[in-house]
Amino acid sequence: MDNRVREELIPEEIIEEVRLRTEIVEVISEYVSLQRKGKNFLGLCPFHAEKTPSFTVTPEKQMFYCFGCNTGGNVFSFVMKKENWTFVESVQKLAQRCGVVLPEKEMSAREREETRLRRRYEEINEWAANYYHNLLLKSPEGESGRRYFEKRGVDSETMNRFRLGYAPDRWDGLLQYLQTRGVQPQEVAEVGLALARGKSDKDGRQFYDRFRNRVLFSILDRRNQPIAFGGRVLDDSLPKYLNSPETTYFNKGHHLYGIHRAHQGIREEGYALLVEGYMDVIALQNAGYPNAVASLGTALTRDQANLLRKYTQRIILLYDSDDAGIHAALRGGEILRDAGMQVEVLTLMGAKDPDEFLKNHGREQFNKLLQQAVTFIEFKYRTLAHHQLPQSILEKAELVHKLAPDIIKVTSPVEREGYERFLSLELGLTLEAVQREITSLGQKRPKKERFEEYSPQNPVSSVKNRDNITNTIICQDAPELPQPAVDLGVYRAERMLLRLLVEDISLLQRIKETLGTSFWRVSAHQQIFDYLDQEGCVPTHSNEMVQSRLASLILEELDKSQTERLFEDCTKGILAAKADENVEDLQARMVALEKSGDMAGAMALLKEIGERLKRGK
Repeated sequence: MDNRVREELIPEEIIEEVRLRTEIVEVISEYVSLQRKGKNFLGLCPFHAEKTPSFTVTPEKQMFYCFGCNTGGNVFSFVMKKENWTFVESVQKLAQRCGVVLPEKEMSAREREETRLRRRYEEINEWAANYYHNLLLKSPEGESGRRYFEKRGVDSETMNRFRLGYAPDRWDGLLQYLQTRGVQPQEVAEVGLALARGKSDKDGRQFYDRFRNRVLFSILDRRNQPIAFGGRVLDDSLPKYLNSPETTYFNKGHHLYGIHRAHQGIREEGYALLVEGYMDVIALQNAGYPNAVASLGTALTRDQANLLRKYTQRIILLYDSDDAGIHAALRGGEILRDAGMQVEVLTLMGAKDPDEFLKNHGREQFNKLLQQAVTFIEFKYRTLAHHQLPQSILEKAELVHKLAPDIIKVTSPVEREGYERFLSLELGLTLEAVQREITSLGQKRPKKERFEEYSPQNPVSSVKNRDNITNTIICQDAPELPQPAVDLGVYRAERMLLRLLVEDISLLQRIKETLGTSFWRVSAHQQIFDYLDQEGCVPTHSNEMVQSRLASLILEELDKSQTERLFEDCTKGILAAKADENVEDLQARMVALEKSGDMAGAMALLKEIGERLKRGK
């Protein structure tokens, strides 16, 4: 379709029609081997590694949920997560599959021009990738490129999988090829595949190919579409490496090499291997590590860290062991740490890069090496100590000062004490002295730099033990926001109340009359309730956390004969907890609501706080 479909312009009833006409078991079966178990289907979760099936699909409710990693949702959620599609893309693809016609939007002249330019950019890059790729595989001109890749252990299957190519030793090979397809030289230059000569003649400005006599690595996005290229010379000419320039439609800091395959591999393996070079990615993925990616010839950026965070929380940095590689690991580790990632560093010994290590030592030795990865703080300590422990008191104090900012940012109390104990043992200091020093340094930091308290989210393995939590649970529905502790009894009461409401929407008015609308302690429960209150049905599209929580609710068994008793028990429990709630608890909830954007709920709590203070409570 010519006009771009926009999420806000797809009527809810059409989205619902797509959902109802799409058989979720049929879609998921293309990715997961499912076996029927009663009314549901069971299989191994595609989003984390497991040996015992905990991934459940229920055709009756058209939902899926994994009791191992707490991932769930509807058919849109599944394909969004599995294929890394946006919500609009998932609706489009599934609509095509089930024969539902989506509406189109009449775009403005500016939007039409932007759409045309983007599609032209994509079209030219696609033609260029085909040109370079066919030269490498089929043309006599590509012989030197084939010899280079064969020498590096790259076979034709890998060349196809990564769309590798070769740029001939000609000034206008690509320009001539694209001209036969109606592409003007100026367009090729705007895409970044050609350069303008310094001088013009009577025929106007002249252009020449950017890439010449180089093997080429296609930069593929998550759709497997080429968006840029990286080239390596086959002789001693400079520059040795040459990359596509940044354009309106390509920013190298927003992409990762190998992500077209790795986005699934990272989720399956549970972590990402972040390396430096294109060949390292190819070698690792070919050796059975589908979770390997690399930055695009630049230092790691915050945007790349945020891209990785969409797939995993754990990163293993695997950079070269020279000074440049160590510096890159330190800087990259800091960026990943600040993005909230669990960072480990692996130093290669006996090889200059992963590609060479795998060739010389094999996968078994590489697996052993992976087990030796150290945390980022340990790596930084060893780097600063230069393999020689500081001897004087001042040297030891200085080292603690250098590592303190990293340890302060650790949100887990257990992990933080582990690092403090590590330092005390390494430096021959008491644990109490190290802790006091780090705490005093943390207190001097500006408030805006302080991190929220630790909020663990423990995956569970079965329905039976899902709620076997003692005392309190910590709400981590929105990890970027501080969340108050929630009493386990209140959590269970809210959960059951929502389960009843999802089953019978007519209970909505009774809940509002009895409890109001802003009593929910768990933000995901509040979001689901708000949607049910506004729309009168289960949300088709919401954030990943809400969809997972909703799926787990719907998949719970419910004794419908006990609905009234369960409703009364839940409301009584919530009212009792509300009565026991002190002003400090209310204030914590109010702050959380403000930061989540629920100003109405925050104002209601502010009013209640004011009334309690008047009564002297």
